[in-house]
Amino acid sequence: MSTLLQFQRRFRYHAWAGACLVEAVSATPVAAACRPLAHLLAADHVWHARLTGAEPRVAIWPDLDAEGCRQLWRETTTRWRTFLDRADLDTTVRYQNSRGIPFETPVADVLDHVLLHAAHHRGQVNTALRAAGAEPPWVDLIAWLREGEPTP
Repeated sequence: MSTLLQFQRRFRYHAWAGACLVEAVSATPVAAACRPLAHLLAADHVWHARLTGAEPRVAIWPDLDAEGCRQLWRETTTRWRTFLDRADLDTTVRYQNSRGIPFETPVADVLDHVLLHAAHHRGQVNTALRAAGAEPPWVDLIAWLREGEPTP
């Protein structure tokens, strides 16, 4: 399987995991879970903007409720699918971080970062849901695989 196909597959998992968390946070809308979910989604948005040369329209730590998270998830998931349909993994992207410091990073490394960053914050969301008395969704990759790789 080509590297691009592998990224497309991993981002399908990423979209599924995001959908599971959006549903869980909608059912148990505690701020401690909304905050890291909103950040995860905003970071996805910002990284996509950096890769495409667009201006991000969302702060990196936005104050979103569950519905705001759902809307940002939908928008960003659609944008990632479109981007990955024609991504050139062999290029390098130039961007500034949130502090204005310039960087150059290979596109494939940015995509890996987006996926790993999200995994970190998914854990925070699930920890907050459990602390609020909710049963957090099982969003491990193996769960997605066992369900037949559903696309949300």
